[in-house]
Amino acid sequence: MDADIDDRDFEPRVGRVAREKGSSLVKLRAAVRIAARVGGGRKAPAVRTGPRAHFAKGAAAKAKATAVGQRRVVVKARYVAHGGGKGAPLRVHVSYLAREPKAAAKVVGDDTVTARADELGRSVDYLKREDGAQTPFSFYNQRETDIDAKTMTAAWAGDTRHFRLIISAEDGEALGDLRPFIREIMEGLERQVGTRLDWVAVDHHDTDNPHTHVLIRGKRADGQDLFIPSKVLSAGIREHAQEIVTRVLGPRQVIDLAHGRQRDIATRGVTPLDRELVEQARNAGVAVTRPDLAARLEKLEAWGLAVRRADGWRLADDLFGKLTSMEAHAAVEQAVSGLRRGGDARQLLAAHPDAPVVGELRHFGPADDLGDTFLAVVENERGELRYASFDRADDLAHLTDASVGAVIIFEPKEIRVRAADEAVARIAKQLGGIYSVERHASVAPNVSHGLLAANVRRLEAMRRAGLVERSRDGVFHIADDHLSRALEFETRLAKGSPLSARVQSYWTLSEQVGALGPTQLDRVLAGAAHEPVGQGAFARRHAAALQQRRLFLIEQGWLGKDEQVLSQSSLNRMAQSELRQTASRLSRELGRPILTHVPAEVRGVYAQRIDLAQGRVALILHDRQGLVVPWRAALERFAGREVTGVMRGQTLSWSLGRTLGPDLPPM
Repeated sequence: MDADIDDRDFEPRVGRVAREKGSSLVKLRAAVRIAARVGGGRKAPAVRTGPRAHFAKGAAAKAKATAVGQRRVVVKARYVAHGGGKGAPLRVHVSYLAREPKAAAKVVGDDTVTARADELGRSVDYLKREDGAQTPFSFYNQRETDIDAKTMTAAWAGDTRHFRLIISAEDGEALGDLRPFIREIMEGLERQVGTRLDWVAVDHHDTDNPHTHVLIRGKRADGQDLFIPSKVLSAGIREHAQEIVTRVLGPRQVIDLAHGRQRDIATRGVTPLDRELVEQARNAGVAVTRPDLAARLEKLEAWGLAVRRADGWRLADDLFGKLTSMEAHAAVEQAVSGLRRGGDARQLLAAHPDAPVVGELRHFGPADDLGDTFLAVVENERGELRYASFDRADDLAHLTDASVGAVIIFEPKEIRVRAADEAVARIAKQLGGIYSVERHASVAPNVSHGLLAANVRRLEAMRRAGLVERSRDGVFHIADDHLSRALEFETRLAKGSPLSARVQSYWTLSEQVGALGPTQLDRVLAGAAHEPVGQGAFARRHAAALQQRRLFLIEQGWLGKDEQVLSQSSLNRMAQSELRQTASRLSRELGRPILTHVPAEVRGVYAQRIDLAQGRVALILHDRQGLVVPWRAALERFAGREVTGVMRGQTLSWSLGRTLGPDLPPM
């Protein structure tokens, strides 16, 4: 190589490269045809191109397409643990796949002085089966169509897990009906795992790319838990799907590759063109003449990610990171497209991780089709649309079934040492730097088994993060700086998910005006919460609702005409009155007494969740009576099951109503 040539120079020549690529593809196809004639004594039968012929049973055994022109298929796969919630994640996901419309929030006019919402209508009954309403999306499996997916998946509730697949062929439009395609994929998966699978699928054509959602039961045909090898999930399903599409539609032609490059030029995200540019540029000016790369650079220039100079192009620092952020924001825009259909053209802004955001809920739903992460969008006091993503079970439990107009707060997570960390450090110091359930019990004989189990779960989480060591006999080795390590662990958790969600009121501002129970507006009047201050529509609506609420409280006798602050005693009496009225209605419905006094220990079935003006409460049913108790997010794990609640401080600590083990601590 000439020493004067800089290998970082990048000067593709238009025309020659295209001819060379075209020529290579022609030569490759000719070589494949010659090899086929040489390899067999008989002429190979002509291959039909109709999709129906290629989906015939046993067709997968035919010759595979060459890798050069193979069609592309994207497969996303994961499994979801059910925990103690009897398949609650599965029920929510099936409703989302069916695109079921959520019940709209009740809109109350300005004359809401005497109006109030129906408390029992704002509830979720875990002991009743939801009606299987018809939806515009048809579920199917290997043999049937128009399946009632809710009824079918209800039988999976007792399983430990289920699997989710999203299968999207790049040429899905050309495939037409996706059901034969999916059925052949699932037949191949059954061969790979060696068992018949219980699955249900639904095709979605309401997005840019047709795709299919597949739910697979986490049980084998023999009743054992289903295990799908990681290689099958990560590559096996995708490779088989690509072989099928390539066989049906034929290898990708030159024009297909050109169309793919055109898509890459306009993509808001990292593309093969960007990787080629970065590889060739190496921080030097890029003098490019190839049309597709030139077009991509012009697109990057429009986004502020590339600069044209006299000596060539300069790419932005951290190009991949900035493109990835653009892709993520585009995904957010797609997820909340319903706001745009309503004519709202305001810019979507990410919630700041270091400052709380209070506002009215405008959107809550999955950030992607896998349902791993959910997006919540609020309109704050300045009229901005702020969004945050959540994947923690507690955050999702708080936000689930919150209607549009509910008052939500995004709060930065508090990074602090937990009481369990201090207890472990204290016991380990007495025991010479080690900790186990048995040793803790020997030092503190009266400690509850639930607290011991919670300590073990905390230590296990820190062990997985490399902050604690454990020997084979189950004994943890606690370092002298254990509290510092616990703080580091909390910092890591907050970095991955910096915000938590809390609902200040499940009732809209209009509904709160005439509520008989204490509301978020009342807490503002009592000085226990801040009034939104700003020029946005939410701040104006809040101020108007606050004034109407004050007049309502005066008419009801809860607030004097000359009083500016609502007393705490009035708030308490209003809360008790609302609870008594709710218990009375429930008692008439269920035919058994419903109590509102919370004892030191509660036992029964978690039967119902109710959104009152004062907040969420839970109905716990025992043999002859029931209890209305404060709701906690941890209860959602045990929906419809027998639970035990023990009063610890001011809250109830919940666990399943059976003998506990280290893997099931109270929540």
